[in-house]
Amino acid sequence: MEKLTTKKGGKALYIQIKDIYRDKILSGELKLGDKIESEMEIQQKYNVSRITARQAILDLEKEGMVKRGRGKGTFVIWQPAIEEELSHIMSFTKEMEHRNRVPGTKGLSVSIEPLPEGFGSHSKEKMYCIRRVRTADDVKLVYFVSYFPLSTNLPLDPDEFSESIYEILDYTGTGLPVRIEEKISAQMPDKEVRDALNIPKTLPVLVRQRLSYSATNELIEYTTCYYRGDLYTYSISTTNQSAE
Repeated sequence: MEKLTTKKGGKALYIQIKDIYRDKILSGELKLGDKIESEMEIQQKYNVSRITARQAILDLEKEGMVKRGRGKGTFVIWQPAIEEELSHIMSFTKEMEHRNRVPGTKGLSVSIEPLPEGFGSHSKEKMYCIRRVRTADDVKLVYFVSYFPLSTNLPLDPDEFSESIYEILDYTGTGLPVRIEEKISAQMPDKEVRDALNIPKTLPVLVRQRLSYSATNELIEYTTCYYRGDLYTYSISTTNQSAE
């Protein structure tokens, strides 16, 4: 059994316990669907307080490693990072279904507000703003902040949205995006992103800024996506074609 360190200046005990279980999950020793010890069992195993054991489990849940079920126990829900190939346009919903993951949405809100600076000539133009967290198998994976021109005629009632906003754009006559421009960077999450994804401030996020164009080359979407850096990766395939 792993031993905890009580040396001055060392990590808090609940963090050490969380790291032990996190490492077991990442290494595959604990697999998807496995049940982990209860708070009482962890308390006895590591000779810590019940509060310390509970905090370790809460942190594991916050990081999307486990899920607690009242009266059922705590189970591993983590799966290896999703790898998306940047060679095609596909909605998050279709991407998850393609990978046999169950897509979901949490905390969707709709408002009309100015487009922030940084989006070219359309900055400060009033648009629909949709904020939502997308999940895969009930794990919070990405936080979307999306702006759409008022000409897209999106509903203001969050209950009228399906899992894919692209489907609504197609239904209302705007059409699906046929071309996108994206920039990808890494950064530490601010409070809004941390609260949305329930992640610690030390977990980096992949930031994906997207401009989407319709078949008539009109800009129809301005989105900033914040992906959990530990659960999402990108791959790009290229060729080296020498001049003849």
